[in-house]
Amino acid sequence: MRGILIGVLIAIFSIGVPALYRSLGKPKYLVSEIRLDSSEIEKRYRESVVSEILGKLNEVEQNDQVNKLKNLAEKLKENLPRDENNKLVNEAKSLSSGMEDVSNLFDKLFIRYEPNPEKVSYGKKLFENWCATCHGREGDSLPITPEGLKTLLGDPIYARDFTGKYHREGKVVFKFASDYTGEFAPDEEIKRIIVEGLPGTPMPGFPMLEERELDAILEYMKSLNPRWKFYEPKKLELPTPPPDLMSDERIERGRKQFEVVCVACHRNIEKGEEPIEQPLAWYKFDKKGKKSEEFQVVKARWIGKEPLRRGKPEYIFLTIKNGIAGSTMIPWGHLGDETIWDLVSYVLYLENKNLNAKKGGE
Repeated sequence: MRGILIGVLIAIFSIGVPALYRSLGKPKYLVSEIRLDSSEIEKRYRESVVSEILGKLNEVEQNDQVNKLKNLAEKLKENLPRDENNKLVNEAKSLSSGMEDVSNLFDKLFIRYEPNPEKVSYGKKLFENWCATCHGREGDSLPITPEGLKTLLGDPIYARDFTGKYHREGKVVFKFASDYTGEFAPDEEIKRIIVEGLPGTPMPGFPMLEERELDAILEYMKSLNPRWKFYEPKKLELPTPPPDLMSDERIERGRKQFEVVCVACHRNIEKGEEPIEQPLAWYKFDKKGKKSEEFQVVKARWIGKEPLRRGKPEYIFLTIKNGIAGSTMIPWGHLGDETIWDLVSYVLYLENKNLNAKKGGE
């Protein structure tokens, strides 16, 4: 009898305590209050493009051709199946021959990609195993770790939100794999980041992953936001550094240029000044799912003290020339390639100076 009573008590304890904890205890990680409606994100994208098209068409002389194009645009506001959608887009592009700006806008509604269900299923398992700790169970950047994520300098940081639920207009903005204006990025660049990681952040490299695993993870990531359907893949062209990249003359020219265009955010690093904090305007909601007028705040890179996210010369060049999407690092392409290479030289000089100082102190 005593054994039965003990067994009952153990059963009550083992079932009741976890149930009580679930009902009264607080979760150890953030859970978003925003429920993602993929169809709504796609519809809003379509409506924004159609609005641009109609704006262009209203600027020209009205005739049967323009009216037909307007009717086609109105039909493309709806979330249509791929074949039906692309038939309408091709018809509109053919009809808008001679109106290049209108034709290019219709091309933004062409569906180029749809996720492969088998790849998505496999990729989800890999994502949950390798990525969910930082990028969240739903891929929305809410880390499972209760303490959250921080840079090497201790500043708060969020992993990439692949769903777009926190960004304005449901965008997904890849900072280190796209240009300043592009919200998406080439497959090879995203896979490179997965393999190599991002120095100075909690994003490690995963060189152990096979190519088919990388493809599957990428497929799952793309399935989280419908705007991927309309993205036209681009190949990133890497520039070739000049042979005199680290010459004293280039470094000195870069230092002078840095003091003109870069100190506003990065400050004068050689004088020990600390970079300033700036708000990111991409975020529409705070990380608890509440609408917020306050944007996430980040610091400009502390060059020489914290690692560069992309430290190779060619990538530093592209960062300066194209800017960083979803950040306050704007493009500086207007400076010209030679001046940008001068800045690259000075940035690398600061990096090497700091590394040598560390070695000397060991």
